[in-house]
Amino acid sequence: MIFALRLAISSIYRDVIVNFLSMLAMGVVLFILFSVFVVLYNVENVTKALPQKLTIMVFLNESIEKEKVKDIEKAIMSQRIVKTVDFVPRELAMEELKKLFKSDDYMLKGFGENPLFDTFNVKIKENGVTVNDVNEFIKVVSAIDGVDNVESGGEFLKTVYLLKNGLRVLAVTVGLVFTFAVVFICYTTVSILFYRYKEEIDIYKLLGATKGFIRVPFFLEGSIIGFFGGIIGAIILYLIYVYVIKIVLKDVPILSLLIVPTDMYVFLPLMGCFVGFIGSVIALGRLKY
Repeated sequence: MIFALRLAISSIYRDVIVNFLSMLAMGVVLFILFSVFVVLYNVENVTKALPQKLTIMVFLNESIEKEKVKDIEKAIMSQRIVKTVDFVPRELAMEELKKLFKSDDYMLKGFGENPLFDTFNVKIKENGVTVNDVNEFIKVVSAIDGVDNVESGGEFLKTVYLLKNGLRVLAVTVGLVFTFAVVFICYTTVSILFYRYKEEIDIYKLLGATKGFIRVPFFLEGSIIGFFGGIIGAIILYLIYVYVIKIVLKDVPILSLLIVPTDMYVFLPLMGCFVGFIGSVIALGRLKY
């Protein structure tokens, strides 16, 4: 094995330009591939946290009695996903609205009577709450006698989850395409190197070398090329994340929230090594020697 490793490293040095270009190409492809997964990872995190970030507003009927308000509050608090419930009387809501408009409060004077409703502002628990739980909660609360309407931003949630599902399909598609691309790059590189060393291989065969003895250096070479290609991809990902997103584009709100898991930087070289090995296996499986 040590002899095979020496042969693989020697071969890489002898054709350093070809191998470096292969590593660079694999690095760029792996960077694009993992960039898609980084975006998907962040969307998944955001969608998991969305239900807990919502404030659900429960509007009560205009003519509801005070005793009934307490019963509704108890009914809401009995739901397992509820963290806090704050009652906001219509008078207080109007005062807050006046503070919001300040100098433009003349817009509110034309209403005459207070047009607002008594409401409950409901905060959701931070752990173990899904969109389905929120939708079920809305159905239950909407059916309570004395509740006029429930506002939760459900359409926004639905849009975000449709986006997430679309990104999942995109990630799988891009993942398959770019994985094949990386395998093909390594397959082509190993095939070229094999034909370059055809005379040496024939000599080894005359000396009684087995197919396994001949193959192992090429397997190792493909794995090494893939490994360093993954390192190049990890470096590109790190530079883009740290110097472009975190420094140059730090004032763009949505980009400043992006997170690249540290595991990605470790997984990239390992992924490159694996697909490099697979490319070598396919290349040598198709070659006759």
